[in-house]
Amino acid sequence: KVLGSEALIQSAVDNILRNAVRYTREGTTVTVGLSRMNGKARIAVRDHGGGVPENELSNLFRPFYRVSEARDRGSGGIGLGLAIAEQAVKAHQGKITARNVEDGLEVEILFECDGKS
Repeated sequence: KVLGSEALIQSAVDNILRNAVRYTREGTTVTVGLSRMNGKARIAVRDHGGGVPENELSNLFRPFYRVSEARDRGSGGIGLGLAIAEQAVKAHQGKITARNVEDGLEVEILFECDGKS
């Protein structure tokens, strides 16, 4: 069980999901996983949008930041979704990261669990 604001956590996950759906290639799926790992709750969202340049991964959570290459396709987003998600996760002393995987991007959130289901 993760203690905190259900609305903030939902907002974080919703922003990540919306981003993944926006950038995954047509005909592919977005994968969402929830697991418990070493006393932490792990949420992972993976798309098949080709990933982002490695040197831009650290910028993904900056407000108004948009990757200029593969993921910039006139989606209408203004670059706030992942920044909002990061703030919500940090408000719960969690950690959020993004990494390239095969042909896409995976965003992972880790929260401390209270030990109960």
